[in-house]
Amino acid sequence: MRVLAVALACLAITACSKSTTADLSHDVKDAGHDLKAEAIKIKNDPDIRKAGADAKKVGHDLAVSVKQDAAVAKVDADKAGDKAKHTANDVKNDVKD
Repeated sequence: MRVLAVALACLAITACSKSTTADLSHDVKDAGHDLKAEAIKIKNDPDIRKAGADAKKVGHDLAVSVKQDAAVAKVDADKAGDKAKHTANDVKNDVKD
């Protein structure tokens, strides 16, 4: 998107007279400064910072929960594997008898 804006600005500058080019250049610079100022305001906005901190906390809580659930699933899988192994041994012994 930025490349398109720069390309259009360059095209407009080359197609205009010197005074129009100077005006356009000034307008583009002003727009850049305005965008930078707004980006700084957004970056420093307490609500935006709080939202970022909240998102970080939710991500952390989710990771902890997934890790705990994975540990429980591993224990359950190990128990199921042991049970299957014992059942297989029981069947094997029953077949031998």
